[in-house]
Amino acid sequence: TTAVTSAAPAVASSFAPTHTSAVASSSSSSSSSLELTKITECKGHTKAICAIQFHPRGHEVLSSAKDGTARIFSVATGNELGTMKCEVHDPNGPPPPPAAIIDPSKSTIKTKDPRMMKRAPQILVRGCAYGDLEGKTIYTIASGKRGAAYLTKWKTTTLVSLKGGGGGDGGVGKNNEQQQQQQQQQLNIRQEYRVQCSPVPISATSLSSDCTIFALGSVEGSILLYNLETKSVLKEFKEVHDLPVTCLASRPIPNALMLPGELEGGVNFDAVSASADNRMGRWTLQRKSRIKPVRAASSSYSRKKGPVEQFVWNMLRIPLLLLLALVMVAIRDVTIVCREEFGMPAVLLDVGAAGHCLYREVLWAEDTRPGIKFVPV
Repeated sequence: TTAVTSAAPAVASSFAPTHTSAVASSSSSSSSSLELTKITECKGHTKAICAIQFHPRGHEVLSSAKDGTARIFSVATGNELGTMKCEVHDPNGPPPPPAAIIDPSKSTIKTKDPRMMKRAPQILVRGCAYGDLEGKTIYTIASGKRGAAYLTKWKTTTLVSLKGGGGGDGGVGKNNEQQQQQQQQQLNIRQEYRVQCSPVPISATSLSSDCTIFALGSVEGSILLYNLETKSVLKEFKEVHDLPVTCLASRPIPNALMLPGELEGGVNFDAVSASADNRMGRWTLQRKSRIKPVRAASSSYSRKKGPVEQFVWNMLRIPLLLLLALVMVAIRDVTIVCREEFGMPAVLLDVGAAGHCLYREVLWAEDTRPGIKFVPV
């Protein structure tokens, strides 16, 4: 791999191990047996580097720094292939005046130091990423130390082959080496659009695997999930961290596929963040879990019945069932015997007739009725 360097201390570097791969930590260890060899060195940035990413096909390296630029380097030669100069002013408004013609007396910068009024604002390109598998689309996130952050989309349109004057004496190997050094590919990069993505500076970025959602972490500790297709914020988690967000990781696979633990939890996470407050967080666009929560039973049903209650219930269960059967038989007899008395006009005109029929014809028969005989006392 390559090492991208700048005049200022770099934030991150990458080297190729001789035998196996390893992740270096800040703590020194004398027992390490790996030998790291620098393959190429990419020079161009003048200030600290903020982000770096490989081309999807691995032959280029994209980096962004605090010098206000994002640059593309060749992995094989380390040569700079293209430069993107980022801006942090409103694209619909007038461009800012050059630093040389700023009038300190008319400056709107809230400072009493005239040297700060004459100085141009520093542009920090905190994030960069390739937006497609061919590497023809590039996104950068830039802002000043204060103020809004802007997302810029770049397009690499053509490749121009620059060949220097060859020839000369020497063997075949020397000629091949000189030809490789003289042939350089220069990218033609144009800006497609620039939009404001956050009202405050962004400190960490990460692009999803499908290149549709840009996870942004602000200096205020907020997390924004930005949709690149609609150029709008899908969801904002306001100040979920106490300190600036230091790093972000977007979802590495599409939502149709599950990461470990997501099937059991019912929630697909779209980003993971870490902050200077020593805390991590997972964020999702889902409104609720796919798994319905199990509702706890109420106290009246969860309490077990005692032995006395169970005995009383067993004793009353059969009489209650018999009473229900008698009521159903009585309703049937009323509909057959007392149909006329229980009609709507008859009930309104003579309620007593309906009650007499219910009592004497259905519930209790008179002793003078044929077929009724009482046992003498």
